[in-house]
Amino acid sequence: MATIFINGQEHEIPEGEKLNAIQMASRVGVDIPYYCWHPALSVVANCRMCEIEVGNKDPKTGEIKMIPKLVPACQTPAKDATVLVTDSPKVKEHQRMIMEYLLINHPLDCPVCDQAGECGLQDYSYEHGQANHRFVEERTVNPRKDVSDLIQLNQDRCIMCTRCVRFTREITQTGELQVMNRGNHAEINTFPDHPLENPLAGNVVDICPVGALLDKDFLHKQRVWFLSKHDSVCTRCSTGCNVSAEENRGQLWRYKPRFNPNVNDYWMCDEGRYGYKDANDPALLNAMYVRTQGDLKPASIDQALKDAGQGLARISEAGGLVAGILSPFMTVEEAYLLATYLKGLNPANVLALGPVPRSGVDQTFQPDLQKGRTGDTSFVVPRPFTIHAEKCPNRRGVEAILEHFQGQVIDFASISGRAGHGEFRGLFVVSDAIEAAFTEEDVKKLRPKVEFLVVQDTLVTELAQAADVVLAGATFAEKAGCYVNADGRLQYAEASLPPRDGSLPDLDLLAILIGRSTGPVQSREILAELAGVVPGFSIAEGGQVAPFGAILGSAEPVGAGVAFRDAWMQPRGAKTDHSSEPSPRGGKDA
Repeated sequence: MATIFINGQEHEIPEGEKLNAIQMASRVGVDIPYYCWHPALSVVANCRMCEIEVGNKDPKTGEIKMIPKLVPACQTPAKDATVLVTDSPKVKEHQRMIMEYLLINHPLDCPVCDQAGECGLQDYSYEHGQANHRFVEERTVNPRKDVSDLIQLNQDRCIMCTRCVRFTREITQTGELQVMNRGNHAEINTFPDHPLENPLAGNVVDICPVGALLDKDFLHKQRVWFLSKHDSVCTRCSTGCNVSAEENRGQLWRYKPRFNPNVNDYWMCDEGRYGYKDANDPALLNAMYVRTQGDLKPASIDQALKDAGQGLARISEAGGLVAGILSPFMTVEEAYLLATYLKGLNPANVLALGPVPRSGVDQTFQPDLQKGRTGDTSFVVPRPFTIHAEKCPNRRGVEAILEHFQGQVIDFASISGRAGHGEFRGLFVVSDAIEAAFTEEDVKKLRPKVEFLVVQDTLVTELAQAADVVLAGATFAEKAGCYVNADGRLQYAEASLPPRDGSLPDLDLLAILIGRSTGPVQSREILAELAGVVPGFSIAEGGQVAPFGAILGSAEPVGAGVAFRDAWMQPRGAKTDHSSEPSPRGGKDA
């Protein structure tokens, strides 16, 4: 094992591990402040905030020789016999000086800045700055400007860390942003007639360490310390980006990416970023419905579930077949319970995969490996980011459930054709799609020859209007459970919102139908059961999923994977709530 010395303490490090001083210090609990460095971008060392004392210890004599000047920690490799000093008076005075320099022209408008509460400048000013502002001359003032329809640039707050510029050059390789002019006239700007409109543009807001780049969708809507954060998974496509869903007063306010080196790295696309709004749609189903005397009438949850269960049981007892259409937006736990329920009524009942929405073609962004990440390459190589044309989160997970229960996957075209020929007397359809999944033509095929139709959905759709019982299920934000992405990786998402009035999470609806429970169902309990029944899901033994997910059928241990997280991806000032219990709707006031 190699040895490194940090502030007089000796620490062992694995041989051959390629970390810089910031990363190694962070690993042992020592914080080195920085602005311009980011683990996924090239090292430029232009903020100078991370400068520390560096030396080397002679293994034979034990003599320590220090470099006479401070050096940037982001450019300093942490290798055997390296000596790092991060808390000396010399380092602290340098940090105070850098903070004073960065704040010379800063407007100091924290009370009205959206970044307040998760701002690196704010945090480091408190920790490493000084209380008195000695600069009395006139400050440089730059106007605000829009670099795109969704992103605003407050140049007065910019510290020229160039993270945003490097992101557009190295990650998306679209190069819309540049540094114009020099010295105190330098500013970030777009190329003429080339606004910042690439599909990953919103990430520049996330990586900005100060309040220079702001998302106009979130601007002045919430203070970050009121937001509760929940670890979730984006359901807009089959990539399965790890996201932080941030809510207050029973409403989602924004999505931000969470680091996962096996899926989305530090990024997410704008389509997923703004997809949170669908969970706040006032037009979502807010009641159960039962067809009475030819018309759908609102009903209590108990009555709707009773009618649905009795109708399907009556058909099964009479020897009729029931078909279940499972949405690719369902979690694997929901698909497992529904398959268990329908096969329990009659083993001959048929299960099928619902419509799989697709749009365009896969779009992949390949990071520039020559200029990009220079940090923990022993742990992960920068991965391409793909926006998949398949616009659902769990096709592969639902297919795995179908293959287990009936040995094959029946697609929607096949099941709708069979329903149109009168093969099934009953039909249980789960949609849960972000947009209406069934067309008018689908309704014409499914409804006429079916005696009893149960639809479980979140939207008022044409198929729901043709149903005998309509069950108001949960949106992607109102339920906890697992999804399997395009790579076959099982990932767990927490519930971000409580169930809206008149609805129940799908797991609770199905558990009541089966007769397992009359109260809230824990998704991890169902996952633990599923892991013991379906071989491919054994990676979730005990209802636990590895932090970065695990490939179905693999031998990845639970809890595998430790990686450095960029400080600005986990804001210091924001309230954090990693439980699965979101705040009540209409709760605490902003």
